[in-house]
Amino acid sequence: EVSTGGSWESRGEIACPSAGPLRIVALGDVGRPGRILDDTVASAAALCAAEPCHLMTLAGDLLYGPGDEAAENWQQVWDRSLATLELPTLAVLGNHEYRHEPGPEKKREVLFAADGRRGLVLPAASYAARLRRGTTTVLAIAALDTDSVANPGPEMPGLGMDALAMACAEGAPTLAVGHHPASSQGRHHTHEAHVEKAIQRVLVDARTSGCKLVASLAGHDHDMQAYEPGCETEGLPGVIVSGAAAKGYRAPGPQHLVASSCGGTNRQSRYHAGPRDTGGVAIVNVIPETGSVEVVLHDARGAGSSVELSRLSW
Repeated sequence: EVSTGGSWESRGEIACPSAGPLRIVALGDVGRPGRILDDTVASAAALCAAEPCHLMTLAGDLLYGPGDEAAENWQQVWDRSLATLELPTLAVLGNHEYRHEPGPEKKREVLFAADGRRGLVLPAASYAARLRRGTTTVLAIAALDTDSVANPGPEMPGLGMDALAMACAEGAPTLAVGHHPASSQGRHHTHEAHVEKAIQRVLVDARTSGCKLVASLAGHDHDMQAYEPGCETEGLPGVIVSGAAAKGYRAPGPQHLVASSCGGTNRQSRYHAGPRDTGGVAIVNVIPETGSVEVVLHDARGAGSSVELSRLSW
């Protein structure tokens, strides 16, 4: 079920497991059709064939390129590629849906018009979603517009505090999905550390107020990362960055968090950078009854093959 404020709207049924985790395919920065995206999708398909997946998240930068090409590009990115995984898919916008190329408003128009097409969920810049078994919510999701933090202005829709509050009010394990990460060692950190800190404050405040935030899913940095809760800031939920789906891996950013020790704490982190022209898939397993999370980071190697990079649990 999905809500942009007020009532909840049913978006269909998911074949949830009777026991064990909900298995989520987490991808980011998917907006360029081509070999890397094809390899990423093929690897995700193989991983989900080996063990069923239930949901997919797309953490922004859904379309690169000018707005005049948005309709054709989205057909290639979504209809001919990502939608073939046949998973209900919760998407958010990224910075490339607001700036960088001409006509970003046309990109947003195409994306919002695709809401509901072949399982895509994108009714607004921010929204809440919940998975229910009977009358019980087993997982809540807050879809957030993080570019409203990175690029604030009167024309921006805002982060989505109402959506976050609505998801948190379900009292179930909750995921935040947004484009910009709350913690990152990627190259964007050099000029967007203040954005990370601002998102950290929002998520920490939500947890302090009783929200059962178990993880924050993001893209933006074109690499694969995972951080245990409290890695960079006390009270922060676990952070998962999956941003290598279509453009491959960028070179490493500044190592302000030591790769295996979260900057000297006993909390663990995982970081995989490039440069290399391969895709990346994060599989996020959430056990609704306990809120336990396991993330497995994969390199996509073509022809449906993948290599497990690392895994982390909390």
